[in-house]
Amino acid sequence: MMAILALAQKDLRLLLRDKGDVFFTFVFPMILAIFFGFVFGGGGGTSKIDLALVVESDARIAAGIAADLESDASFQVTRFDTRDAAIDSVRAGKSTAAVILPIAMQDGIDGLFSGTGIPMDAIVDPSHRAEAGLIQGKLNELAFRQLPNLIADGAQMAKLFDGARKNIAVSKEMSLAQRIAATGLIAAGESFTSSITRSGTNAPPVDPNDLSTEKTAKSSAKPAVSASSWSPIAVTIAELPPRLGQPRSSFDVSFPQGLVWGLAGCIGAFASSLVLERSRGTLARLRLAPITGAHLLAGKGLACFLAAMMVQALLIGMAVVAFGSTVAQPAMLAVACVAGAFAFSGIAMLIAGICRTEAEANGAGRGAILILAMIGGGTIPLFFMPPLLRTLSYGSPFRWVVAAIEGPFWRDTAPADQVMPLVVLAGIGLLGFLVGMRGISRPFGR
Repeated sequence: MMAILALAQKDLRLLLRDKGDVFFTFVFPMILAIFFGFVFGGGGGTSKIDLALVVESDARIAAGIAADLESDASFQVTRFDTRDAAIDSVRAGKSTAAVILPIAMQDGIDGLFSGTGIPMDAIVDPSHRAEAGLIQGKLNELAFRQLPNLIADGAQMAKLFDGARKNIAVSKEMSLAQRIAATGLIAAGESFTSSITRSGTNAPPVDPNDLSTEKTAKSSAKPAVSASSWSPIAVTIAELPPRLGQPRSSFDVSFPQGLVWGLAGCIGAFASSLVLERSRGTLARLRLAPITGAHLLAGKGLACFLAAMMVQALLIGMAVVAFGSTVAQPAMLAVACVAGAFAFSGIAMLIAGICRTEAEANGAGRGAILILAMIGGGTIPLFFMPPLLRTLSYGSPFRWVVAAIEGPFWRDTAPADQVMPLVVLAGIGLLGFLVGMRGISRPFGR
């Protein structure tokens, strides 16, 4: 029995001496549990969809829908003065979609009862197609809430009835009896809406956000019968305008993600290689030559940098040649690739500098990659993350590399908006090389 206990004690001590094994055995499971707890509602709050809103119409329903959008818990709304400014916000990735309430809503009541619906435009980021259905459903819901206010608008209803009378008068397909019946219906409708208008002037305004589930169900019971064939608004969902007249490809979105994982692979390969040479004395023997620690780190870093550039060139070339993707800004994309390769080379040198064994390098490398990938949206899309994790994602190079590559690759982002990701990546790479240099310069035994 004592022998068994001694062997168990020895193996536990070996486990606790290896930082990589300790991390993946004790720390990483806790991180996973906390991460997915936040993702699935464990105190992280509810993520909102960022909307860019443009109100071009002065119609009453436009003002009501705009107010409802701004007060809705599902959206974080930012108003823009022009349609182009809202589209630029979507293109830069600052907004998930742009909702435009066009001038055509001025005549919305005509479209409401003619079957065409009240026009409304929505422009969605291609990487957020899943949210388009949610946005369209929400817009229809908010339009239904505005129907009582729209019908109570005396000026709009009077315009509608006047137009109906003119159509009846010029119609050649209606008989005299049909015209008399239609005229009677119009008169009844005018009487009904005028009574609503008179009663509405003495009643307090209805807060559309104060509708209980029971009231909403009762008020929408009858319209729900024909909801599948009629909608109060006609939402036109479109993706960002294509560049140079060429159609978009879904691979525009997927290849930057694959590119990041290629860069991440360089971390594990070169970090473990450098630690292995250090532990076997190869670096010590190289130091006997007229080579400084800076030379050694620069050489390893250059190799990692070149490998990262080759990975990026391979993936981008495949996206363009094999899958029809187009590059909006080739020069800026080259700069982004250089910044990404430099940042991930710096991370590789950082891991090599702080680790003492190959097992530690592999463990720390894999752990860092997985954590940064989870936080940066590599495993769970940022849209599904709660606000806390979306904020933490700014600390992950994954997020910044994707932003730097997507801007010139397919978003066609303005160069001024691409400066921040490039600066952050340069800072990450520089910090990694400085820390790595300090670690390499220390004796191995310490």
